[in-house]
Amino acid sequence: MSKVWWVQDCVKYPGKEKAIAFFADDGVPFLMAMAGVSYPYSKYVMTRQANESVNVFLYVLEGEGEVMIDGKPQRLAPKDLMVLREREVQEYRALPDNPMKTMWINYRANYISAFMDAYKVKSGVYSGEKCVKYFDTAIDAAHSSLSRKELCNILVEQVHAIIQHISPIEIDQETVGFSTADKIREMLDSALYKKLDLSRVSMLLHMSKSNVIRIFKKKYRVTPYEYLLTAKMDAAKVMLTSTQMSIKDISDRLCITDEHYFSTLFQKRVGMRPSEYRKNSNG
Repeated sequence: MSKVWWVQDCVKYPGKEKAIAFFADDGVPFLMAMAGVSYPYSKYVMTRQANESVNVFLYVLEGEGEVMIDGKPQRLAPKDLMVLREREVQEYRALPDNPMKTMWINYRANYISAFMDAYKVKSGVYSGEKCVKYFDTAIDAAHSSLSRKELCNILVEQVHAIIQHISPIEIDQETVGFSTADKIREMLDSALYKKLDLSRVSMLLHMSKSNVIRIFKKKYRVTPYEYLLTAKMDAAKVMLTSTQMSIKDISDRLCITDEHYFSTLFQKRVGMRPSEYRKNSNG
């Protein structure tokens, strides 16, 4: 099971951090993640070694800091976004005279380096003004009553959005959305003779169910459920007119295990019960 808990008092900086930790199970696409807020603390310093496999995304709310990347210092100021990639020697700290308050996400996943490479995102300091919403969403979600899997999916979504936003590559978001919609359609088409598991679809695409529904509906004007249900009813029509399969067998074949429920769905969609449709089609 995923574990989610609040850390009220950190060992290094007592009372200065609030964090939510996520440990993945088979239902989420990362190994470990944390999201939280660090409050101003003049002695705040963090050192990372080359063997660490966690990526850091940090947004400065107020105050100042400094980060050392490849031996070169870079200043951190309000509205800056700091990205530190895994397996690099780095150090960052608050400036004692004006210590920073930050929101951050630490993220560990097997695929993330390749994902960041594809978007040409390196360790560094970026303009983060338009990224604050992604940190707000992740932290607000952690305070909500959503399920653990929904929380994890939202966290993944925000990390991907941050990477895409700071990428130097020009991305046509409309094209990205339509390409994703086509991928969702492929998955739905392959589920014609299976039960629809939208949670698995969202997991494979590393996004929340609500985002899967939104992207699909934007292109195809129907929800994934409506699309698949229509496809199943069309398949049922073919089986009713071209085979001798029983209503129950057709229902089972389409993974609608309750024959009566299948008949009710068919009548609602087609305007007559399956037996009537078969009779009318055969003359």
